Order: sequence, then C-alpha cells, then structure tokens
Amino acid sequence: MPTVNRPGFHKTETAILRVRLLGHMDVTSLADKSLLPNGTKTKGLLAILALSDRRPVARTRLAELLWSQRSSEQARASLRQEIHRLQETLSPLGVPVLDVQRQSLALLPGLTSVDAERFLTCTPGNVLNLPEAPPPLLENLTAVDPAFTLLLTEQRARLRQHILHQLEALLATTPEPSTARDAARRLLRMEPLHEAAWRARIFSETLCGEQGAALLSAETCIRAFQEAVGAPPGEETMRLISEIRNTHYKAVKPVSQMEERRLPRWAETGPAEPEISASTRAPLHGSRHISTLVFFSCPGSITDQAVTCLAEDFRDELCLSMARHDILDVIMLPQRFPATTPEDLEIFQQKGTDFILSITLTSQQDGKPHLTLQAFDTRLNGAIVWGYRLAFTQENLIRLSNRVSSVLVWTLLLTESRRLGSKPLAELAPIGMALRAFNLSLRNDPAISHSIDDLLHQAEARAPEEAFILFVHAHHLLLRSFEQWDTPVASLMAPIMELMRKNLALVPTSVNARYLLAVSLLYMHRREEAFALLQQMKAEMPDPRDSLFLLLEGLYALTGGDVTAAAQIYTEFFDMVPFMPLTTSADPNLIMSCFLAGHHAVALCKARNMLITNPNRTAILLPALAAASVLNQHDLVEEYAERLSLLQPDLTTARIEAHYAYLPPHLVKVVIEALKKGGVLRDDLAQLSTPPTESASRRLAGLPRQDMKRTKTHSTMNRT
Repeated sequence: MPTVNRPGFHKTETAILRVRLLGHMDVTSLADKSLLPNGTKTKGLLAILALSDRRPVARTRLAELLWSQRSSEQARASLRQEIHRLQETLSPLGVPVLDVQRQSLALLPGLTSVDAERFLTCTPGNVLNLPEAPPPLLENLTAVDPAFTLLLTEQRARLRQHILHQLEALLATTPEPSTARDAARRLLRMEPLHEAAWRARIFSETLCGEQGAALLSAETCIRAFQEAVGAPPGEETMRLISEIRNTHYKAVKPVSQMEERRLPRWAETGPAEPEISASTRAPLHGSRHISTLVFFSCPGSITDQAVTCLAEDFRDELCLSMARHDILDVIMLPQRFPATTPEDLEIFQQKGTDFILSITLTSQQDGKPHLTLQAFDTRLNGAIVWGYRLAFTQENLIRLSNRVSSVLVWTLLLTESRRLGSKPLAELAPIGMALRAFNLSLRNDPAISHSIDDLLHQAEARAPEEAFILFVHAHHLLLRSFEQWDTPVASLMAPIMELMRKNLALVPTSVNARYLLAVSLLYMHRREEAFALLQQMKAEMPDPRDSLFLLLEGLYALTGGDVTAAAQIYTEFFDMVPFMPLTTSADPNLIMSCFLAGHHAVALCKARNMLITNPNRTAILLPALAAASVLNQHDLVEEYAERLSLLQPDLTTARIEAHYAYLPPHLVKVVIEALKKGGVLRDDLAQLSTPPTESASRRLAGLPRQDMKRTKTHSTMNRT
C-alpha cells in the first residue's frame, strides 16, 4: 500500500509508529497499516503513554487511571493483561516501541510520533504554522474510566492553554503587523473577549492599510462584549476604537502620530522615517524614563507637628531612594496638601506625568505616623495600580523607605510593561521593548527566551547607551542561567559582568547595576572584587538593611560556606513585606541555603510554594528534590525526579558540580549525597531515578542503536 500523508501526523525519519490523538484516535505504521487496538482499555493505555511527553509512567498510575474503581491488586493484574494486548497489537512493527520496565511503561521517542506533540511543543516562532482549528483531543474515546475522563479534561486544557500562551507571546513580541493580525485572529477564536487581541487586531489592520477592516473589527468587538457581558470593552480598547472611527470619517493625522498620543513620552518612537533603518534611527527625544509625581497630604485633624515632620521626612527619603534607581523621573511637590481629592488628581494629571504617588498621613498613635501610599496611573483616569499601608518610627524610617522605594519602582515598571503588552513592537521605543522583555523574563519560561533575546537585541541596536536596557539584558541572562545546566556557571556570568560594567560606565551611581555586578562576581568566585564592591555600597547607603544589599550579604555568606548566616539572611529578607519583584533571582539561594543549613522542612515548604505558580524551575526543583530525599518523602521524590528528568534529561554529576561551582566543594557534596540517598542519582552519571531513555540506555551499555533495540526486545518480553 502506498504511503499517504495524513493531516495532523508529524513524520520523522525514524518513527515507525504514528499515533493520532486529535479527533478520532488512529494508530498506523510507517506503511499506513492500521494498528489501532480493539479494546477501550487498550486504547486508553496507549493514549496515556502518548500524552505523557515520552516520560515513563508508573504502573501504579496507569492502574489508577484505567481501573480507579477496582482494588490495587485487581487493577495491576488487569494492567498486565492490557500491556500484553498492546504489545500483540503493535507486534507487526517488528521492533518494540514500548519500553516496559518493572515499575513503569513508556513509548520510545525515537520510534514513535504523536500528532498532539506538535501543538504541545510549539513556540511563538512556529505556532502560526499549526492548523488553525484542530479537532478535540480524543473526541471518540469515552467510557474508559472516571479517572481517565478527568485526565483527558486536564490534557485538553493543557493543550489549549499552551497554544494560547504561545499566541500571546507572539503578539507581544512580533514587529510585523500582518503577523500580529493573524495571531490576534487566532486568539480571538479561542478567547472571544481577549481585549489585548482585539486591540492588536484593530491596530494591525490599520497599519496594514485596511481601514475598513479595522472599523469592522472595532464594531464587532463592541458587539461581542455587549452580547457576552452586557457592557462595552475596557477604556483602553474603547479609546483605540474611538480613534479608529475618527480616522475613518476624517483624515486628520497619520496612524503613527495617532498612536504616539496613546504612548507615554518615554515610549515615543518619533515620526516614521522609511529611508532610515531601525538600527540607525535617531535616539529617543524627550524624557527617557517614566515620570512619577509625588505629593504629601495631611488632614487638619492631625496636629502633632513632630509626627507631621517625620512623615515628610519619610516622603523626602522615599523620593531620594526612588531616584537612586535611575529609572524613574521623580517629581516631588514640596508643599503639604490638606487631603487627596479627585480634583487634586485632575490637576496633577495635567502636569504630563505617567504616575502619581500619593502619601497620606492617616493617623498618629504613640507618636508613630501611619501612612497610606497609593500610586495612580494618569493614562487610566487615575486608576489605583498599587497601594500600601505602613507605620514607622525615626529608627526604621530609612530602612522602610529603601524597601518601599524598590518595591514601588519595579511595580510601576511591571505595570507599564503590562500596559504595553498589546502594542505592536514597531510602535515601541527601545525602553518600551526593554520593559516588555523584563516582564516576559519574569515568567521563567524557556519557550519565550528567544523572543526576549530578539527584543533586547533590537532595543540595544537602537539605543546602545541606554543603561536600563543593559540592566534588563543582564537580569534576563541571570534568570536564564539558573535553567542552564550544560554550561559552567562562571561562563554564564561573564556576559552579565561585562554588561554591568558598561552600565556603570554610563551611570556610575546605579544601585541596580552594582547589585548585579556584585552578584556576577560572587557566582564567578571573585570574592575579593565582590567584597570591595560591597564595602563601597555599604559606605554610600545610609542604611543598607532591608534593601537589595541584604541579598548580597546573603550570597556572600553562602558562597563563603557560612550557610547558617546565609539561611538566616535570606529567610528574614523574604519574610519582610511588601514583596519586591526584582528578587525572583534570589529564590534558588533561599532554598539552597535553608537546605544546606539543615532546615530541610523549611526549604521544602518554601520550594513547594514557589513551584505552585511555576512548576518548571529546575533551580528550585533540584534543592527541593534533595530536601525531599533527606526527609524520606518518597512520593515527592518520585514526582520531582520525573519532572526534572523531562526538563533536564542529560543532567549529570559533573554538570551539577559545574552549576554549583560558586559553592565550596564540601557543600556541593552534601547536595549530591542527598540526591543519591533518595535514589535520584546513580553511580557517577547522575541519571535521574526515572527509567533512562533509549539514547541514555545506549550510552550506558555502550551498544549501537540496533544492538540496543535487540537487547530491549528480549528484556521487555521477560519483564512483561
């Protein structure tokens, strides 16, 4: 029978079995001979293996998913029978495609292909190459088992969310209006009320010269929201629609100028100049930074002048600390206002600032001021984007102002980056690109790493001497280094060090640049240089406690082997409020220092909290795995080991040692021994406790591919 290309199948040169999961389940050989099992349970077994990302699935898990209402003994016996049936069904292939182990089962990745994997592994760069509306996952496989039905629901949601996230990432990073239009159209097919997609679709159609299509999309957007929620879309979307309508009925300004009014001054790109390439475009005009106006209000009911003066001292110190970051343009109003009223905000909005920070003295108790801090976005009619209440004394005034300033600066930056999330890349200035890259980097998602690199390279090409862009680039490299286990840590830190030295040549007083420079030096084990920089920072800061400087002290103690001091410093810092967005890069050190200090339960608890929101952070998984091993939490060890084997399939002892080269050797040995104790590492090759892949098994045995297959055939039959 001739070979026919079936839609949805992703052929490879070595795949001899093709499994279709989208739509009606189908299983065929390379010669298009149907090998679909007859039994429902057998189909369910093969479907589970195909949906497991080629990772081994424990037999206990398979039994629970297929026979959840039977006893474990009956379920295991039934599973053995189904494994035999599945092997018999696939026997015409001539080569076993199942890796059958005593405790687990898996599909061999080199010999099989699964159509759903094209969707589950897509990236922003190729998501538009996929079929636009794939059929539902396993739409005809029903009545297998209640547990299997629940798994199928989760897998369908997983596939949908992955495609959704890749389209959103593409929408946030592409410079091409036509690409943004296509991505927005697909997003809206999945999420009809996705406002960022509506804005991108309308605006990209305008940039493509399709004014009529943009107007039609605008009307369709309003109608969709009215029918679904009985209200129009949000203010930013309606503002864009209003501008689109104006340009349709009267030609007043080019689209590029219309969009400039919607961007803050720092994000303006200037008039389009087709004859000049993006890399040689003139630098930004006007202010390069986000502007923030700060004012202080005190009601007439508070009459204690000492308390009032202390509150004003806090305002002054907060403004100075915000200015030290050299990211925001801080405008402080020196006068005292009786209250914060809507009329005040309207007056302040007219001053052309991006954000307004209101510091209000709300009460006094025992001579201690109680303040309410609120940040308003002037582009959103004064909407509150951040708020905090605090009480302080003269003794902790500087400490608290330092921390609040860091929290406020990075919160406003993240707020601004999210606001720009739907804007086409071509309309962003270099700092806008850097802000978008900063926001994306905090996701710790390797799938969008290349998109972040492209954003930063474009920003640096257009503004090579913008210090903020250099900082964002270095911070991205630092976060990415924690997920790279194939390169020694010193090599990963070298470019960060160079970027921050360039940053300090432009802005010698930058606190953030010196912080990252010191971090890179400590990871490279250049402790003397780092110590000199620490002493310099300590001498210049009025009170280094409760700031990023404290994290440097923790890292200095950790790299020097004083794990008890490091654990105490990190724990105290992360227990403080409010939360500081920039400190995500210190998360692994918190877990590692607690583990090495013997606080295994604390390390595991904090790691599990972090993994709830981002389960694929290998820098958190590995010390958490070590802590679970020491605590003999075998189920957790197995779960983390399987996840780590998927994320880092080639992890070895040598790579772990190179990754933690900034630690003293005896501490690295503690980590290795903990992993071996839990059976996570075997011998000297550091293979994870989950069964090895075919390629790993072949390397271990020293056999060529064909010999390895024959060996697997014999051993698989015996084990089954």
